[in-house]
Amino acid sequence: MKRKVAKLLVCVMAIASFAAGAVAVSAEEAKEEVVYEPSTYTYEATELSSGKTYGVSVMTMANAFFKKEADTVKELVEKAGGTVLTPDPANDINQQVADITEFCARGVDCIIIDPIDSEGIKPALLEAQRAGIPVFIIDMEVTDGDLVESFIESDNLLLGREAAKTLCEAMGGKGEIGVINFSTIKCVRQRVQGLQEVIDESYPDIKIVADVDAFGVVEDAQSIMETFIQSYPNMNGVFAINSPTAQGAVAAIEAAGKAGEISVVDIDGAQNDIDMIKAGQILSSPVQFPAALAAKSVEFAEKYFAGKADEIDKHVMIKGENITIDNAAQYDGKTY
Repeated sequence: MKRKVAKLLVCVMAIASFAAGAVAVSAEEAKEEVVYEPSTYTYEATELSSGKTYGVSVMTMANAFFKKEADTVKELVEKAGGTVLTPDPANDINQQVADITEFCARGVDCIIIDPIDSEGIKPALLEAQRAGIPVFIIDMEVTDGDLVESFIESDNLLLGREAAKTLCEAMGGKGEIGVINFSTIKCVRQRVQGLQEVIDESYPDIKIVADVDAFGVVEDAQSIMETFIQSYPNMNGVFAINSPTAQGAVAAIEAAGKAGEISVVDIDGAQNDIDMIKAGQILSSPVQFPAALAAKSVEFAEKYFAGKADEIDKHVMIKGENITIDNAAQYDGKTY
């Protein structure tokens, strides 16, 4: 695997330390820095996964993004002769902890988690540590990063910035935005941070006037958007944090006869989003690549099996792409 980013960081940090009269930073310390992979990243599992059992726990199998993560691991590992367990915790952190505890009791060879709660997952991580089972986190960071081998995520700050630029430009550089949020999730907070950064940097005449959690639920997002329309008659932009929240927002906007008056963007890049872009219901949807996140975790699991844990990057980001009407055809039927 190319490690140009890590090597560059070693050189830069070593020069800075020398200038300050300090000891140069070690390669091990530099390994903590972020390594970027392209959106096109793929991996094929090898004989190292043959006979191995993977335990996979994502937030819910009812969401296409999380289901794609689990399905990708299952497809790669089973093709190589391994076994994959994929229980559905259905957005219940207690159930997720119980499922992972069961993985440990069954003696799985590794565990891949997209955690429902960054802090609430800790008991499961401690159980895995006691059992000597490596854990790989995808999509959402955990508070106790020292308990896992690696964290693999999308560049959510960049995705948020891309969606924000599209939205602010469509609003003509002025107006009011409503955010349909899921603020308890760190990666979502990074997306909203991207929106705020773009506004602060370039759009002084745009204000965020409302910010309410819909928890990624279509019906809740629709209800929130109905309230936005009633309470903020001048609102002309909506920043929806994922596909379900955008679907709810669009439903409320169309029911109120406001289509074309309120611009909507989201972040996900699911097929639902591409369909909404083509229909003119939303402007853009920076796409995440759940298959790439999952494939990277399988690569790292195999490095661990091969006794090469020292080659596992602690933090990896998979780059995203901004889907708009201009390139929607390129992604149609090809995301998740």
